[in-house]
Amino acid sequence: MHTHTNQSDGEHPPQELVRLAQEAGLTTIAVTDHDTVAGVAEAMAAGKTLGVEVVPGIELSTTVDHGEVHMLGLWVDHTSAELLAMTNKMQGGRDTAARQMVEKLRAMGLDRLRFERVREHAGESSIGRPAIANAMLEEGYVTTFDEAFTTEYLAHGGKAYVSRHKLLPVDAVRLIHAAGGIAVLAHPTYTHDLPRTLASLRRAGLDGMEIYYSGYTPAVRATLRRLARKHGLLFGGGSDYHGVPAMQQPPLGTHYVPPFVLDGLRAAHNRRTMA
Repeated sequence: MHTHTNQSDGEHPPQELVRLAQEAGLTTIAVTDHDTVAGVAEAMAAGKTLGVEVVPGIELSTTVDHGEVHMLGLWVDHTSAELLAMTNKMQGGRDTAARQMVEKLRAMGLDRLRFERVREHAGESSIGRPAIANAMLEEGYVTTFDEAFTTEYLAHGGKAYVSRHKLLPVDAVRLIHAAGGIAVLAHPTYTHDLPRTLASLRRAGLDGMEIYYSGYTPAVRATLRRLARKHGLLFGGGSDYHGVPAMQQPPLGTHYVPPFVLDGLRAAHNRRTMA
């Protein structure tokens, strides 16, 4: 319930992602690109042909005083005028921020970096830090993809990091609900001061958070389950699959999410639809 295509920072076109899901034996996936729904229609059409249910989704980038929070919207109306207006604004901000980050890196001595090459690395994807990281790797400025995401370079608060236009988390929840979807906090362990953030988001109508996220240990999942129950939140889960070789993620279909997770999320969406 959490995958990316080349319409944001994933490797595969939407149709190809759905084909990989079918080959992996998956019956349902959610396409949740960063700040865009551009790949949803193609993925849903491929899903109908290949017998894979494609949940229309998005992963919205939001900002708080103590960092960044990502919000999944599941079963959103990908034709919503309000949602499209906001994503267009956010995509424009991504391009501007990427240009500024490249200029910062060049000023730091990484003068072989060229924005044109970063754009080529992005391909059909939106231009973001992964494309910059790949360009840095290509030029030998870093030895691994992850090294580019340290505070020396592109990590949040890093020397070359530039913030872009983002929503507040509570506004992301409202936007997702207005588009007919349900709002799920993505990879919650990345969120600073999670208990406080959850309390605030629950008041805003947050529906759930990812418990069965790729790489989470049983102990982490147990802690998150307790927090979710405390705040009356649904359990979510997903692989956050990008398919980018440099990220060294497991193949699509190897991360297990229990069926009751999808059932609970679907039931919540149905209740919202009928309300």
